[in-house]
Amino acid sequence: MKRSRSRLGRSSCLTLLLAFVSAPVARPQATPAVVPKFALKKNGLELERRTQSGSFFDVVGRKAAVFGYESRSLEAWVYPLKILDDFKLSFRLRGYSLEIAGEISGPEIEVSIDARPEATIFTYSHAAFTVRQIIFAPVDEPGIIMLLDVESVLPMRITGSFRPRLRLMWPAGLMTPNLGWDEKAHVYSLTEESRRFVGLVGSPRARDVSLMPYQEEPRDAPAGFVIEVPPETTRSEFIPIVMAGSVSGRDQARATYDRLISRAQELYENNVLYYERLQKETVELSTPDERLNTAFAWAKVGIDKGIATNPYLGTGLVAGFRTSGDSERPGFAWFFGRDALWTSLAITSEGDFASTRAALDFLKKFQRVDGKVPHEISQSASLVPWFTDYPYPWASADATPLYVIAHADYWRASGDLDFIRANWDSITKAYRFSAATDTDNNGLIENSNVGHGWVEGGALHPAHEEIYLEGLWIEASLGMAELADQMNDPELARAARAGAERARKAVEKTYWLPERGFYAFATALPRATPAVAEPGPNREVRQARLGELSKARLIDEDSVLPAVPLWWRELDDGRAQSEIDHLGSGAMQTDWGMRILSDSSRLYDPLSYHYGSVWPLFTGWASVAAYRYGRPHTGFQALASNALLTWSNALGYVTELLSGAFNAPFGRSSHHQVWSEAMVVVPVLRGLFGIEVSGGGKELRFAPQLPANWDRVSLSNVAAGRARYDLSLERSVGQERIVIARRERAKSEAASGPETSGLTRIIVAPAFPLDARVRAVTVNHRHGTFSITRSGDVERAEVTIESPAPTVEVVFAYDAGTDVYTQPEELEAGAPSQGLRIIHSRADADALHLTLEGIGGRSYSLRVRSGRELGEARDRGLMIKRLAGQDPELLVRFEDAGDAYVRREFSIPLLERQRESR
Repeated sequence: MKRSRSRLGRSSCLTLLLAFVSAPVARPQATPAVVPKFALKKNGLELERRTQSGSFFDVVGRKAAVFGYESRSLEAWVYPLKILDDFKLSFRLRGYSLEIAGEISGPEIEVSIDARPEATIFTYSHAAFTVRQIIFAPVDEPGIIMLLDVESVLPMRITGSFRPRLRLMWPAGLMTPNLGWDEKAHVYSLTEESRRFVGLVGSPRARDVSLMPYQEEPRDAPAGFVIEVPPETTRSEFIPIVMAGSVSGRDQARATYDRLISRAQELYENNVLYYERLQKETVELSTPDERLNTAFAWAKVGIDKGIATNPYLGTGLVAGFRTSGDSERPGFAWFFGRDALWTSLAITSEGDFASTRAALDFLKKFQRVDGKVPHEISQSASLVPWFTDYPYPWASADATPLYVIAHADYWRASGDLDFIRANWDSITKAYRFSAATDTDNNGLIENSNVGHGWVEGGALHPAHEEIYLEGLWIEASLGMAELADQMNDPELARAARAGAERARKAVEKTYWLPERGFYAFATALPRATPAVAEPGPNREVRQARLGELSKARLIDEDSVLPAVPLWWRELDDGRAQSEIDHLGSGAMQTDWGMRILSDSSRLYDPLSYHYGSVWPLFTGWASVAAYRYGRPHTGFQALASNALLTWSNALGYVTELLSGAFNAPFGRSSHHQVWSEAMVVVPVLRGLFGIEVSGGGKELRFAPQLPANWDRVSLSNVAAGRARYDLSLERSVGQERIVIARRERAKSEAASGPETSGLTRIIVAPAFPLDARVRAVTVNHRHGTFSITRSGDVERAEVTIESPAPTVEVVFAYDAGTDVYTQPEELEAGAPSQGLRIIHSRADADALHLTLEGIGGRSYSLRVRSGRELGEARDRGLMIKRLAGQDPELLVRFEDAGDAYVRREFSIPLLERQRESR
């Protein structure tokens, strides 16, 4: 027997997908009544704690997802459909009159969360029972499985409630859905008049307790079901709750529903296997900082979960996840051009070349005929006139040069020229589109009449020629030249290199502010009237500044955006050092990341999306930029900020944006933002470790800039072409040993193509303090030659090995130099920025010279590692604490300055160590 009612609607890494990911199977004759209990295997990555009010969580597969907050209910999606929201559980024990709500810890019940890549588990603990709610999205299935693992001393009734939605993702909308209950199958059906779009929610032991008779007026009320749980069944059974969806009718949705229940154990274990392989078949990291190791591993998971398959559009990278609330916009869980392209740099770095190809091919599929690359593509784009009637698909200018950059970056690392050939027309169209936007022929491509660059609204919008966009254009031109060389087009290669050099000179001439020591944000076209300052703090001050800028041709604001041309080392070295002084300062860098705008700017608003907030994306840009120019302290401080966000909000994931004043994410932030995860991976691999693969997978550069107290690191599975390499570094007294070894190919890798000859060149260029002295180098136990170069606060000893053996050992004999280090502190929720900023650490023959920033009235501690003795401190506010058998400790105090950051310089004499008498 079926009952139904009408509801009033509201307006509205691919190689890893191996044979274990579900293949279509025949529909079972009957849905199993139970799921036998099985041991929950683990992939090895796990974070646990008591739930935190308001912290986001998600459970994401390729085709379906759950989004929620730890203290609230959850919503479920089967792309592109929102199936339900406001799902929650409650519990009642026989003999107890109290209904115990599951979502909030309280005096009756405690709730904890266990986040794993394969599943998220909530544990509800009561004096009389424990219930584990195991939620997972099978990697390639259009549905969600919940398994309830119940232990109770009394018979229990579990109530599940939810609000049926059946809404297409924004902006398509949908007709009024109907809700029906199949009493025999124990399944709710969410349908609409066309019968195309269907959602199913059910459990084999469920009983509906909510549907009203048809004659009642439709209303927005939750559906509810109950499950009776006798204690004798809980030892051997999981209670399944399944959500499935389809855009092709009820039969397909029902087949999925039955498959999820009948194969629950297999699908769970496939998830475990998938994420084990993700870790093992991409770069793995081992450093002395276990927090960084964990954050890096989770970042790879967070990126991979951004790969989504839409039944109409195909497979590509979405931008991020948040609950949709009363809308049909779940954060940014649709496809974005620039998000995917920035993220692809991380995917290529970690060696998941198939996922990079998938992301690029998805954008190629929707590229405009003139070459412009889409800015965003809704998951319902095929159901509305998205590309013609909406402003969003072509809103940005930056996705198009980033598209060229990502292809060149992929080729350098992979050597996959077949892919470049297949996409060559698309790449050249994108390059020529961007080149044509330089309408005044000054060497700088334009935002005007093309699209926004980084800033898309607020006081800094619109820009005419944004330095962010110019940084992309220089790199796109250089990348185009490399690709043209491979495609035997010397004229295009020559023109692209000439364009890159012309643009580089134009950037230096146009944006550098010598009297201010930083690069300006953008050029602008005069406005007829000043922009109107948005509501918020100091609005009058911001409005006055906007009045000044209304006729300006150069927007001379101190922003984070010069970090983008710095990322690719496109700017003058001396000027770059001054710019990084700004990026590393307390005015720009908070404990939790980089502001877009200095807090000393009159436009600064810590609550603004575009001129005050902190983005992990910016933080990643600045980290890589600092490492490129030999500024490891600024680089590591930024990297650590991003890594520590792994624990702050959505457990295991990094949010989209935070306040510029306090360590708190915006409510509108996508709390699992995919390019934020990328900005853990890239600063680690390309910044901290200085790993660059070039020449089509033929050249590997390893140029680490490690903290002074790190004596041992290793990386495995670094991809270069079709080969993989393990890298390690070990320091001991007077010696640094680096080993680069080619790995044997796994069987799964052998299937991807024939063996190749491997690297033709290895460059090893570790950083040392400026006062270190490298005496000699051996390569595989033979005398080697090296060159010394200096940049920023480090010197590099560079060794080039041509036609390297499968294993290369490089050993540096050196006299130790002098550097400082600190231990990154845990981030405190809601706290203002208060950490120490190490702007410079430079040692010469006589002294260690430090440039530091701290909050006025506060004291800080840092350690010194040196091959020499520290002399007596002469600077006011500086003390040296000498500890037997340990590195000396510096205690630094800053003068009271009203809780603002103060910059101070210190010099500590360095003395030769006294030899011990015998």
